[in-house]
Amino acid sequence: MNLVKLLKLPSLRDLFYLAIIAAVVAVTFLINHFYYFLSPLFLSLIAGLLISNFLSWPTAGKEALNFASKKCLRFGVILLGLQITLHKFVEIGLRGFAAILLIVILTFTGVRFFAKKSGLSPTLAMLIAGGFAICGASAVAAIGSAKKSANDEISYAVGLVTLCGTLSIFVIPPITKLFSLSHSTAGAWIGAAVHDVGQVIATASVVGGSTMQYAVISKLARVVLLAPLLIILTLREREAGTEKKKLSLTTLLPPFIIAFLVVALLNNTVHLPATTLSFFVNVSKFLLSMGLFAMAANVRWSSLRKIGGKPLLFGLSAWVICGGLSLGILKLVGL
Repeated sequence: MNLVKLLKLPSLRDLFYLAIIAAVVAVTFLINHFYYFLSPLFLSLIAGLLISNFLSWPTAGKEALNFASKKCLRFGVILLGLQITLHKFVEIGLRGFAAILLIVILTFTGVRFFAKKSGLSPTLAMLIAGGFAICGASAVAAIGSAKKSANDEISYAVGLVTLCGTLSIFVIPPITKLFSLSHSTAGAWIGAAVHDVGQVIATASVVGGSTMQYAVISKLARVVLLAPLLIILTLREREAGTEKKKLSLTTLLPPFIIAFLVVALLNNTVHLPATTLSFFVNVSKFLLSMGLFAMAANVRWSSLRKIGGKPLLFGLSAWVICGGLSLGILKLVGL
């Protein structure tokens, strides 16, 4: 895909159906306002699945779905670069960042390896691993878009990591009390183990005290690692299918990944007011939600059933193991 195609605007008819998609997503944001542990990305995905399986999306609106699932999703990924803040490394310290880096690497490689050993497809294994290791549904959407994954696998992965992240809200706080974890340790663990930012905030708020501060810093340190992960995954895929003599930046990285890196770089060199930054972060989440809605609107329950229950059992097992691993590493380094 070149930049011209990326910027190509929809027709007036497509804009009408895009407005309908946006209206549905707006409702999910309203629900999220009152129940902030319910991610609008996940709610949009569910809305798309319900429409796909119980209603009928008009044929005239198919191009709008295609636009949202590709271009809106990718522009949302581009704006994710505004969440890449390198100064968070300084706030958690070298030891803290080393622990977060180790957790992310072990989670991603371990979940991906054992998912494939369990019989999951390589693509689904990668999507689940990215969601567990980095930032839940946002990471799944970014990786899925970069690797042009099937809609049903993206939908399944988003649903799985959201389920596990939601369970964390109810499971982790009692464990922090049981082991008498300090607010700093509990916060670092929540930020390192819980997937979606909203779920991190919800879990930390249940624990209370200064847990929220440490949880958010730990979580954002994980989000920073989305950039190198996307680069590595994209380069490995492009190198496997491209002759070395033809390799260049534009052939190895899609334009939207390059734009994502540029936005991340600008975010760390140009100071943006907090209100402006918050606005564009919400725009990114809105576009990602539109993309996931559109993807799910093309997925039938039958295609999800074909994937089977094995990924669900694997995901729940991985959630428990990765959570324990994260806490063990944080305790080992003395956080």
